[in-house]
Formats: sequence, structure tokens, C-alpha cells
Amino acid sequence: MDGLGREQIFAATPVSPGIAIGRAWPFRRSVERNSAPEDRTVPPEAVDGEIARFRQARSDTREELTRLQQQLREQLNSGEAEIFDAHLLIVDDHTLVNEVENCIRNERKSADFAFHKVITNYISVLSAMPDEYLRERALDIRDVAARIKAHLRHEEADHLDHLSDRRIIVATDLAPSETALLDRDKVLGFAIESGSATSHTAILARSMELPALTGIPPGLLDGLSADDTLIIDGFTGKLILNPEPRTADTYRLKAEEAGRFYSNLRRESMLMPETADGFLVQLAGNLDTDSGLKELTQAGACGVGLFRTEYLFLNRRTSPTEEEPFEIYKKMLSATEGRPIVVRTLDAGGDKIVSHFDRTPEQNPFLGLRGIRLCLRERPDLLRTQLRALLRAGVFGNLKVMLPMVSCMAEVTEVRFLIAELQKELKREKKEFVSRLSVGAMIETPAAALQTDRLAEVVDFFSLGTNDLVQYTMAIDRSNERVAYLYQPSHPAILELIARTVRAARRHNIWVSVCGQMAADPVYTPLLVGLGVHELSMEANAIGAVRRVVRGLYLHEAEAAARAALNAGSAEEALAISRALLRKVAPQVAKLVAADRD
Repeated sequence: MDGLGREQIFAATPVSPGIAIGRAWPFRRSVERNSAPEDRTVPPEAVDGEIARFRQARSDTREELTRLQQQLREQLNSGEAEIFDAHLLIVDDHTLVNEVENCIRNERKSADFAFHKVITNYISVLSAMPDEYLRERALDIRDVAARIKAHLRHEEADHLDHLSDRRIIVATDLAPSETALLDRDKVLGFAIESGSATSHTAILARSMELPALTGIPPGLLDGLSADDTLIIDGFTGKLILNPEPRTADTYRLKAEEAGRFYSNLRRESMLMPETADGFLVQLAGNLDTDSGLKELTQAGACGVGLFRTEYLFLNRRTSPTEEEPFEIYKKMLSATEGRPIVVRTLDAGGDKIVSHFDRTPEQNPFLGLRGIRLCLRERPDLLRTQLRALLRAGVFGNLKVMLPMVSCMAEVTEVRFLIAELQKELKREKKEFVSRLSVGAMIETPAAALQTDRLAEVVDFFSLGTNDLVQYTMAIDRSNERVAYLYQPSHPAILELIARTVRAARRHNIWVSVCGQMAADPVYTPLLVGLGVHELSMEANAIGAVRRVVRGLYLHEAEAAARAALNAGSAEEALAISRALLRKVAPQVAKLVAADRD
């Protein structure tokens, strides 16, 4: 498989592990999926027809998504098909539908333009959210919007399910519905410009076991032809264009080794995640919905270290009632059989999520009403509903609650008072509830990290949200590519804040978890173990490699590496220390995931 041009290597973001080697398939859409239609005004007698046309497009889209969901359920036999529940909710969102039909009636706009105008506002609101998970939901809305627009224009969608031979897809983006239709016998993997590890496209890629990269250079697709050969490395994020024969041979060998390695990791799922000298590091899972519980159990997770509740509030006309989350938590607790589930209260950003969140836009939502601030200051009704559901569900198992974006003790104390008030309320209503609800604080701001000794007096545990902790400590927007080079989890300042949190937890006899991306990356495992973190929470597919690293470590070696990293002069120096220990204790993991990180 000789390259047809000079070998070139590009850096991207790995979102689904594995190696793919093959010819490229540049995917350029015949029509931009979300292009703006003509601003057209229709005569009064055409209004009813435009509304009927819009309703028919929704009906066609609903049927299409239902077929796709069933197809995915049959192929993967997994909860990933539930991703399209959110898409179906968008199609039938009453607020969205009413806004579009009112635009057609009152402004006499064509169905195409009215829908585009309304949906663009929804997308722009979610795209501006500081929380990566919520920003990624804008891609789901774009996906549904593109399907409705295609039906309004009576256009055939571009397809990727009829490739003549095995290819690597390269595109600007891939929607979840496009990814679900990929033929795994013909598609070796894909590399796209936009998206992240939390996108539904990335989740599907991992479930389908397709190596995938995001964040490829924007100009790469323009110069790519179907005769070009590619290698994508879903472990390190490398994309190699027209590799030399020696490079291709090296990656074929790496792919074979990776296959054997991951087979072995799956067989290790029942082994205890403890160091060679007996320090136990619990490995838990992060979940967006309850559908991933089975996968976590199979991976050997000790429980759920982070259950995000944001999806309960998306793509709907009203906020969820108390019964909805209560039933979900009850179902999850029954399934986990005593293992802990840590539920994070609503972690919305400083802008509205959907139309029923009637909020004033903020100039800098990153520093505005986020997380627990929003719930305490602007939407205490939502917090009350969430806490009542948690108090009631807690009688069915080991349920804990953690508060996002904590910056001072007063926020935790206020929540504690509210819990006590709600317990009295539930007692008067003669409803069952837990007498003591375990409450934790997410350490995501430097202010919280610097006062952990005081916070430890009012909480039962700490959970380090390293994604935001890095962002706020380094004063960067982690979605801004221009300052992405400063997103450095191994920076000695970040390590010092983690160490400070662990020391405070030890003094007050409470436990510490890390639930950010740092927990899922084996490159950082030696440092986190050496700093004394009790639990690492991550996606199910990352647990095996992290377990292997933990079991290879001796605690005294990890502690020595952590001390050296804390005294390092730069993030690069600290990372090199961790990588050196990783290579020693888990050489196979290091070979797969640690290449070219520093």
C-alpha cells in the first residue's frame, strides 16, 4: 500500500481508539446540510399549505429516525440507539413547532425560511454554552434540522452506506445519524474537523469500534483525493497522509498488538484496581443517560462516579417533574445492586438551554450564573425538584449528590439547609426519603481548591472536575483553538491544587474523586495515584487501560513521581516524569497512548 505522495503527519484529537490503514474517502456534501434558504414571503392563501408542508417534513423525519433507531438497536444490541430519543424529541418539540408555525402565519414566511430562522436560534444558544456536553447537543439539533430541511426541499441525502471498497471517511463533520448508517464492513474509521469525545458521533464510533479522530486541519479535506492513503491512530491522535511503506508496516504491527492488548484488558475486568503494594484506586464511570450502565458493569466499574442530569432538560417544552428523575434514579440503583451512583445537579451554563429557560443572555457566560449558582440564585425551583427526587430515590440504594461549580462554603451550606427543609416537607407528605443524603462539592474553581480545608467541614466528598479546573486556573477558554496550547492538565499549578484537595480530604477523613478527562488518560494515572486520589471516574472504554496502569504501580514510586512533578518547572517536564513511570509499569499502554504527548 505505497503512498502516492510525500508522507505528511497531522495532529488531531483521538475520540475512539484503534488503528485504521486504507484509502481515503473525502466526503463532500452536494448541498450544505444547514444552508440558509431564501427569505421568501408567501401570499395569504399559501400559508396553510406551507404549514402542511412543514408538518409533512416533520412526519417524514420522524419515520426516518425511527427506522434508523431500530436498525441501530438490531446491529449494536446496545443502549446507543437511545441517542435518537433526543432527536425524536426535537422533531416533536411543541415550543419549536409553535414558533415555526407562528412565523409562517404571522410573518407569512415560507416553511423553509421559518424553520431555518427558528432552529438557527436554538443552535446558536446551545453552541454558546460553556459546558462541552451541552455544546455538543447543538450537533444533534443540526442533524435533525438538516433532515427536516432536506424533506422540505425534497432532496435526497448524501449517503455513506454504499462504498464499493473499504475506506477511511474524511469530512468536515459527521452527524450522529450519518455515523449510525456507516457500513462497518466498508468503513475502516473516520477523521473529521469538528466534534469532541462527548459528541454522540464519537460515542457511536466507540460503540461501533471504529477508530476516529476529530479536530483535523480544516484545509486537509480540500486537497484530499480518493487515491490518497491514510493512517489514523485513535490512540494518539495522529493522522498520516500517504505514509511511507515502513510507516504503514509499523502501524499494521501496532494494530495487531492493540487488538491482542484490548482482548486481554477485557479479561481483566474482574481484577481489583489496586497498586502492587495494595493501594486501592476505585474506578467508576461517567454517564450522560442510564443506558450505559451495562457497559460500565462489563468494564468492571465500581459504580457511577458522575451521572450528568443535563439531558433531562434538553429538547423539551417544560422542565422535568420530580417523578421523571426519581424513576430513573430508582431504576439505576436497582441495576447497580448497592454500588454507588453520584448524581451531579444541573450543570447549566450562563445562557439559556432551551426555550423554557427564559433567561437574560450574559456577556461572559463562563463567569456568569453557572452550575449551583444558577440553581440557587435564579432557578431554586429546579434545585428543589432535583433534591426531592434524590432524597426519595436514595432509599433504594447508595445514592450521592454533588454540586457543580462550587466557589464558596455558603453555597454548600445553603444547599444543606434546603435539604433539611425538603426532608421535613417529605415527612409531612408521608413519603419515604433518606435521613442523610451524602453531599459532595465539585472542585472546579481555584477558589474552591484553595479553601478545601473549610469546604471539607460541610461536605462528604470532593470530586475534581479537572476540565474546568484547568480552564479557570490557566485563564483560558478550552474551546478556543488559539489558546489550546495552554490547556495543560500536568501544569504544576494544577497538580498543586489537586494535591491541596487530597491533603484537606485526608485531614477530614473524606474521599476524593477525579471525574474530568484527566482521569481517563493513562498518561496522567501515575501522577493522580501518587497524589493520593481515591477514585477515578471515566467512560467505560477507558477503564481497562487505567486499571492496567494502577496494577503496575508501586505507591511509593507514584508518590515520588508526583513530588517531582509538583516541583517541575513546566507542564512538559511534569508530563515527562509521568510518562517515564508509565513506560516502566505499563509499557503496552505507554506504547499505545503516550506517543508524542509532550
